[in-house]
Amino acid sequence: MLVIRVKCPCCGYENSSFRGFKCPICGCLMQVIHEYKLEKDTHREGIWVYKNILPTPKIMLSLGEGLTPLVKSLNLFKDTLVYFKDEGRNPTGSFRDRAAAIIISDALSMGARRVILASDGNMGASISAYASRAGLPVTVYVPSWTDEEKVLLMKAYGANVIIKNNYLDNLLEYVEIRARKQNLYDASSTHNILSMEGLKTIIYEIIDQLGRTPNRIILPLGSGLTLLSIYHGLEEMYKNNIIDRFPKLVGVETCGNPLYSSYLGVKTKCSEEPLPGLAYRKPVIMDKVIEILEKHGETIVVSKREVLEAAKNLARREGLFVEPSSAVALAGALKISIEDYSVILLTGHGLKGPSPYTEARRIRTNIFPGSTKSIILNIIEQNPGLTGYEIWKRLGIKISVQAVYQHLHDLENKGLIRSAIIDGLKRYYLVSK
Repeated sequence: MLVIRVKCPCCGYENSSFRGFKCPICGCLMQVIHEYKLEKDTHREGIWVYKNILPTPKIMLSLGEGLTPLVKSLNLFKDTLVYFKDEGRNPTGSFRDRAAAIIISDALSMGARRVILASDGNMGASISAYASRAGLPVTVYVPSWTDEEKVLLMKAYGANVIIKNNYLDNLLEYVEIRARKQNLYDASSTHNILSMEGLKTIIYEIIDQLGRTPNRIILPLGSGLTLLSIYHGLEEMYKNNIIDRFPKLVGVETCGNPLYSSYLGVKTKCSEEPLPGLAYRKPVIMDKVIEILEKHGETIVVSKREVLEAAKNLARREGLFVEPSSAVALAGALKISIEDYSVILLTGHGLKGPSPYTEARRIRTNIFPGSTKSIILNIIEQNPGLTGYEIWKRLGIKISVQAVYQHLHDLENKGLIRSAIIDGLKRYYLVSK
């Protein structure tokens, strides 16, 4: 039986079941032990075409992920050779499918009885899809502000979705503790080092499709995992004399959560709510990502307005439909002097977060319950004039009444609901569009 092993390059700690990014003994970034031979296995499916550069579990599960197109820009960058790597073509509509393929293959090979993770959207949907194919039950903890469409996907694949009014970082910590105590398989993207192995296939495909090393790769930063994964793939190729230089890695953040930019001294000029999918406070890989950015990259900060405008332009001028957290990369690219052989990474399909393209209240669905705010909107739509306390009583999920009032405050600020004092009580109504 093939067993995936990880090893610490600093203290030598080695283990066949540990999947964390950081060594439990000394804190160094772990490495996955595997053979390396850049030779495609075209008889394989999905990312397993690159089996010879990946850790290989006994069972290699696939839904046909990867091999996504590299699309040349025709209109937004007319006079420059700029390409879009469209990861929205993956089975569940996001790049996370690459990570899910190897993680669920590993979980199945190890005899896991249940998969558990914390996710704010795409990873939860990807893991749920691959776990359903593997016949593994999965529980996903999601923050209350997660896009409704992604919650719908998780539930469609049969996942047990638990919505919490908490930061994603806190949910990740909770899942890590629960997985350890109950011997469950933790599939959280920033807590499972195999996610980096799956995502590194993006850069192998880009170089294969482009026929050369790109000059720049522009991508949404978020937790920094995607940038770390791409760097990991580049480092492998550099060490094996496949490439002779590193491209510049440009990580784009929003001013709602300029995590890495603030550490690197990049000044921001606005204060907004973080975009779903990009809200992190201190990822476990943060130190390593900062090190990579200082050596091989830079960060750019964009506003929500710039992101939504980029998403619309991409759809209307290039025919590529992406979610806001993906359009962040294009918004960043439009703010710099871009050069030939630059690649913009588009991480997810527009239907995963269609708010830039349609009115918020028109995208809600009653097929499955979605995020807390969506549930609140549905309650108000069906029962106009309820008080905050009455809405809290009808929610049916574990959440404090104070948190409900915060959600109501946010929805009112966004112009989706209005309040009125009637008989001395504050009552809430949907705003007509």
